Order: sequence, then C-alpha cells, then structure tokens
Amino acid sequence: MNKPSIIVTTFRSIAGRYPDRTAIISGEQTLSYGELERRAATAAAAIREQVKDDVVALLVPNSPEFATLILGALWAGKSVAVLPTLAPAPVIKMMAMAAGAQTVITSEEFVPRLMEAQVPCWMWERKSDADPRQVPVEPLKRGAAVLLYTSGTTGMPKAVMLSEENIVSNAEGCRLATGFDDKQVMLAILPMFHAYGLTVTMLLPLLTGARIIIPERFAPRLVLQLIEKHKISCLVAVPSQYRLLTKEQADFDTSSLWLCIAGAERLPEHVAIDFESRFKRPIVQGYGATEISPVVSLNLPEKNCLGSVGTPLPNLKVTIRDEDDRVLGTKEIGEVCVEGPSVMMGYHNQPDATARKIPNGVLHTGDKGYLDLEGFLHLVGRADDLVKVSGEKVYPAEVESALETVEGVDEAAVVALPDEKHGARLLAFVQLQPGKTHSEATLRAACREFMEPHKVPRSFAIVEQLPRTLTGKTDKRTLAASATA
Repeated sequence: MNKPSIIVTTFRSIAGRYPDRTAIISGEQTLSYGELERRAATAAAAIREQVKDDVVALLVPNSPEFATLILGALWAGKSVAVLPTLAPAPVIKMMAMAAGAQTVITSEEFVPRLMEAQVPCWMWERKSDADPRQVPVEPLKRGAAVLLYTSGTTGMPKAVMLSEENIVSNAEGCRLATGFDDKQVMLAILPMFHAYGLTVTMLLPLLTGARIIIPERFAPRLVLQLIEKHKISCLVAVPSQYRLLTKEQADFDTSSLWLCIAGAERLPEHVAIDFESRFKRPIVQGYGATEISPVVSLNLPEKNCLGSVGTPLPNLKVTIRDEDDRVLGTKEIGEVCVEGPSVMMGYHNQPDATARKIPNGVLHTGDKGYLDLEGFLHLVGRADDLVKVSGEKVYPAEVESALETVEGVDEAAVVALPDEKHGARLLAFVQLQPGKTHSEATLRAACREFMEPHKVPRSFAIVEQLPRTLTGKTDKRTLAASATA
C-alpha cells in the first residue's frame, strides 16, 4: 500500500512546529508556515474534487501559488507535470499530452496560450481556507511525484520522472553538504519548473523551516535590494545572472550572503573573480542534472576549488568511466556517472531511453570530466560536444574558457560546423564587455598566443547578446542554426 506523501507530511511537521514562522515573501504578500499549510490543504481538497486523473499539469509562475499548488496536488495524491512557463503553445500541448495530464492548473496570464494549444485548463481560486486536519493526505497513485522536462539541448525535451524519495534525498544531501538550516533565507530567482528551482530554492527551504523570498522578476537592482532588505543568505543563480549583478552600479548591503551557488552551465572565471571582488563573497560552482533531482556536486565557501564543480553530495557516488564502462582512475577523463537515491526513476514512457541512460543502475550523465586527488570533480564538456578538428580532439568548453580570458571578452560560445577537409571547423560567438572593441583578427591573434593551432576557431562572430534557452543556458542550437542559415 502506498504511503502518504513524504514531502507533504514533512512540510506539515515543520508547519506544526513553527506555524507563525514566515515561509514565503513575494512582493507585498507574506505567508507563514501555518497559512501555507492551510492554503495547500484547501488546494488539495479542490484538486481532488476537480481532477479525476492521477496526473495533473501545473503552469504557474514563481509565486506563493506555485508552492501552494504543488503541495496541494501531492496532498491530493496526484503526480505533477511541471510545465515550463516560457514554452510556446505547441510544446505545452505536447508536454501535457505526453504526461497523460488531462487538466492544466494555471493562472490567468497563461489562459490564452493554453486556449491556443487547445489544452483544458483550470484556474484555482482560493475562497476560504480548509482545516488541514480535515483533509487527509492521500497516497500517490503513481510512483512519480513530479515530471520535469529536460532542457532539450540534445533534442526534444524528455519528461523526467522523479519520486518523492529522489527529491527528498537530494534536498537532504544538499543540507548535509552545506549545513543549510532553518535560519537561512533563500532567494528564489531560478524558474521553479526547473529542477534546481524546485528542489533547491523551494523544497529544501520548506522542508527545513527556512524562509523563501520570491522576486517578481529578475532585475539586478531589485535582487540587490531584496538581499539588503531581507538579509538573504542563499543565492542560487546561473552565471549570466551573476554577471548582471556584478555590473549593477548601485550599492547595497549584501553582507548577509553566505552561500552563492552557480549552476546550470559553466561559470567563467572572470565572472567569479569580479563577483567576489565586488561583493566580498565567493561564487561556488555546483553541478547537476534534472535526472539526478538535480544536485550532484558542490563547492563550499571554505572549500572552494576554482575551476571545479566541487565534491559529490555525501549520499551520492560519482565515478568516471570509459566507453567500456570501466571505472577510471584519478585525473583520467571519461564520462561522469552517478549512483545514489536521487537518480531518477526514468524517462516517462521511454523505457529504451531510460535503459540507455541508467544501465545496471548507474546513471550516465553524458558529461565528460575527471576527479582530482582531493575528490573534486572537473568537467571538460559534453560527451556529444567532443569534436575532431584535423584529427585532434577539441572540447568547445575548453576554447570558450580560454577566449573569456582575453581582455574585453565578456562571454563566448563555440559551436562546431561540418567541414569536408578538416572534419569540423570551430565558430566562436563572442559577447564583448561594454565599451570594449575587438575585430576577428585581434581575437584570432589573442587565441594563437595561448591555444594550440587546431583549437583556434576558424571564424569569429561578435554578438550583442548570446541567446538563452528556457532555463538560462546559452542556446547553442540557435547559434549553430544562425551560422548555417
């Protein structure tokens, strides 16, 4: 017999212990743990009555309502397909249908898009609070608690099935690794439809008794104001957001910051240096994937190996393996593989893809890297990013890191295009720092000073702004398409 939701029962134990403690602040709205529990119970009762299927989809922006509805859906025993709020109508329809969700719970701003997609939607409106004691916590009808969608960097997004055990164990691993406790204040600026936003910036605080601050939007000055006003201690962001925070000229008191984590993509060294110089706090880089709920490894302020993505969480095992699945030794480059309780259940309705991803219970991330003597994990690129130029192996991430050491370069993205003579040719898209200038010739000359000849891009394109995916990563597919258009 299935047990009642672990996430809901853990949250309720926190709410019972600290009913008057602030759980979420968003704009002028403040919710205590007791108020959030009552709202979640009210949502659970409504969802149980409104949604007869085992799966419900959620299309809601970062807000107290997001927390209310995902807790309410789990309380009602439903699996939740969390839809990306930036996805276009056809993609939303595909995701909802693939998940088996007949109903999408949403807010008013998304109704036109759902109507365009011809997807049934329901706007939940709280009229009066239910008594949580009168709303039983239902067991999940399916094994998966949530379905999250991969960013789709290698094709159409897949629905990743995460159990409650996956999510709770990852949150617990983060807590053990960092010492995160109920005194922390988390700024939730990553989208909550993303695994990092859901697990790290929302559920970790709510299952610990900490406080969450949700900004209306990401704007550097607003974020710095919130850090000063609410004494925010934890900030999880993508490198491009840290870059913008560093460029904001207005001064605010950010001394409350304790843990500033960069994830989702490579952290340029100059961004880390500039941020620490400005705010007197280091950015520590972490690493993860939706399929691992999502955190794999993490640096800490007192144990920060610049250039690495930290050491694995204490409840995960990371190995580096070759193409024959042989475990490699220290400093040997191979595929990063992960074992432990936060490894996903699988891809929804894709057993073959799941079997390829998790052979013999070991998740193969598709990322290349190595472990150093101290146990820090270093990434060198995606396995499918490796290209051969004139027979020599090149990882674009290595070229990007080198380009970003060039004076005046803010950010770089390198793509490989087919070439009959050399196998592949590298094209570098370069975003310059404000007021700086470079030509293709000066960039090429700079690269030749510290790169082997086969790693120097064949051509360079200076762009005003690099494009981003739904989750904030550099959109290399768009860049490659623009180069071949």
